Amino acid sequence: MLSAPTGSGKTLVAYLWAGILDEEGFPVYPEGGRIIFTAPIKALSNERYLDLRKMGFDVGIETGDFKKNEGASIICCTQEIYSLKYAFVPGQKLIVDEFHYIFDDPDRARAYIDGIRDTDPTTAVLVMSATLGGASSVAGYLSGVTGRTFFLHENTRRETELIFTPAKPARIDGLKDALVFLFSQKGAVELAFQASRSRKKISAGQRDRLQEIASILEVPKIQPPLFTGVGIYHGGMLPKEKLLVERAFRERILDVVCGTNALALGVNLPAETVVFAQLVHYHSDMPVSKNEFSQMAGRAGRKGLFDPGYVTWLLNSPFERRGFSTGDIFRELVDAPPEPASVSLRPSFGRLLRKQVLPEAEAEYIAGFSWPKGDPYLTEHILRSGMNRIDRAVRKMVGGHEKKKFRKLLAALWYDEMDIEENLEMAYLFFSETSPGAIMAAQVILPFERNYLQALLKVKRYANRLPKGYAFRSMKELNAVVDDIDPTIYGFEEKIGEIEDSLR
Repeated sequence: MLSAPTGSGKTLVAYLWAGILDEEGFPVYPEGGRIIFTAPIKALSNERYLDLRKMGFDVGIETGDFKKNEGASIICCTQEIYSLKYAFVPGQKLIVDEFHYIFDDPDRARAYIDGIRDTDPTTAVLVMSATLGGASSVAGYLSGVTGRTFFLHENTRRETELIFTPAKPARIDGLKDALVFLFSQKGAVELAFQASRSRKKISAGQRDRLQEIASILEVPKIQPPLFTGVGIYHGGMLPKEKLLVERAFRERILDVVCGTNALALGVNLPAETVVFAQLVHYHSDMPVSKNEFSQMAGRAGRKGLFDPGYVTWLLNSPFERRGFSTGDIFRELVDAPPEPASVSLRPSFGRLLRKQVLPEAEAEYIAGFSWPKGDPYLTEHILRSGMNRIDRAVRKMVGGHEKKKFRKLLAALWYDEMDIEENLEMAYLFFSETSPGAIMAAQVILPFERNYLQALLKVKRYANRLPKGYAFRSMKELNAVVDDIDPTIYGFEEKIGEIEDSLR
């Protein structure tokens, strides 16, 4: 396990550890088994894939809704793909990046823990994490759940100094070279528009370049703040829109990005300053955790570009939750100790429905491998409540002798990336029609997703996991709609290549 701050060179260590770089930094063609890099989000897998491609390696990518060259000697994939497809293969090298991501995302934690636990004993494992929540205890947790010894290599020194300036808050009309964090999509948009009012328009050459990048990415409308150098970034945006902001920021057409904590997930956006416009989530009366704060603050500074990096707060922020002072909370968080890391596992109702595991055993697993450990009796009660909820829903959806048939179908088709209601709706589609249309399936689960594109991609991932004998009609039509909405989903490599070529 390697624990080190953001920007301290974990990627270089991973390449050396994997044997694809020599000690002088030159690429070395890997020998032996496959090398696998996992990441928590598709954008990071894309970046890793492109980086390795530029270095001349035989590399493939697989993210559930997209795959390319999956027979390569190096694979970049999501943790879910690794857990399902590669964990049991012997003699590999596995690099799990951004492991700290699971501490704040219980919905994804199960894939990480299952995958690492199921990894063949002959596969070497490197887990990389930011310095959050006590690295030695995280290494001990991993050793406990896997039965393998994880040796900890910890570095707490940043490559760039990080300076907190609580006495010098930023102002909306003075933002520059900054990532500005808040916790709602609406707030990110509003702040970007407010900041843009006090800024001059970017130069004619920069406007032309921004339009050129947008044209390549097929972004039809550029948000007005971008023409003043202010970007917007949140989870509800299309990938091509995020890519436009990322690229324009790296080319310094933009120097400010207002966004949610999606900005903190390791995407390459080098900035001199991090500004907090909000520190209390809208859905609670609690400030962000120290670990969340540290992860976002760590985006400030970049060796060779911005040294030192600065972290501050936004004066008179109109986006803070009413009754709270951003400045006071900022000062408290700067001095607060990190919280102990924790891992919460979610149940696999599919395994329960298929009777692959008894509720008692599933409860023992969840309680025993959560961190800190849970109460198996309480966990079993929660599991049985979930199963009763599924039973009630089944009785409402189908009647009489059909219930047994539907329940069997539901068990066969259950997909753990979907919640209970989505699984029920999808199973009902197959219950009503042998091969339902893929577009119809996307419409059915659209109410559960952020946007239509996310619904389409969920159906694509679901289709790739269907057991033998089940399939959607019109998958080609679905792929065409995805490509029409956002050509960077399947063609990100080609689009980024076009952007690179246009600079020459």
